[in-house]
Amino acid sequence: MDSTQLLVTLIGAGGGGAALLALINGLIKYLSGSAGRERIRNTTLKDQRNEAWAERDKAWKEVAEERKRADLSDARADREARNRRRTEEYASQLRRDCTEHGMAAEELRPWPQLEKEPSETPPT
Repeated sequence: MDSTQLLVTLIGAGGGGAALLALINGLIKYLSGSAGRERIRNTTLKDQRNEAWAERDKAWKEVAEERKRADLSDARADREARNRRRTEEYASQLRRDCTEHGMAAEELRPWPQLEKEPSETPPT
């Protein structure tokens, strides 16, 4: 067996045939220009991916800001409700103190008329 046959046998046994085939295919792509087109296409795909990630991050920031605004609004509404209940309780205690100290109930101002919740169904 001469050295050429031995070299071919070793390359074939070691999986070199597949590597040689890949090398030849790469060389063909390079010479035909398709490797450059593929590289440009991959760059374009990377740009699209980066733009999509930027849009996603921007949307998440907007959602976080909206949640923060909603939380602040809820906290403000809760604070107003607590203050309203405290004021109503104080007014009730004040009326009771006035009547306990001899003021007639008719002398006190009447309770204000409260607005009712609008009905869910429209009138027919």
